[in-house]
Amino acid sequence: MDRDILHIQKMLEAIADIDVYVKGKNENDFLDDNLLKDACLMKLIVIGENGGKVSDILKSRFGEIEWQQMKAARNFFAHTYEYVDWVMVWNTITDVLPALKTKLEHVLESLNN
Repeated sequence: MDRDILHIQKMLEAIADIDVYVKGKNENDFLDDNLLKDACLMKLIVIGENGGKVSDILKSRFGEIEWQQMKAARNFFAHTYEYVDWVMVWNTITDVLPALKTKLEHVLESLNN
């Protein structure tokens, strides 16, 4: 479980980094800033990479988290970068990550108790 805790912490750190990067930004700001897009995409890859390393036991215990979808997104972003839909990335950041953050914080709290 110690490795699972480490992976969850890394995922939460990546989400926190993205939150800092996009604070005060809107979709147009994001789409117009290649450095910001690249930085956020790299952190999404980190999230998917660490999500894929979480143990199967933890994945089944916390089945409400879409572990496989995270890993699949990571693979897509890492291997087909030139086809990334940046609006989809923005929507992921604004719509998906807040809920994922809450779920991961719950997982971490459960593991630490």
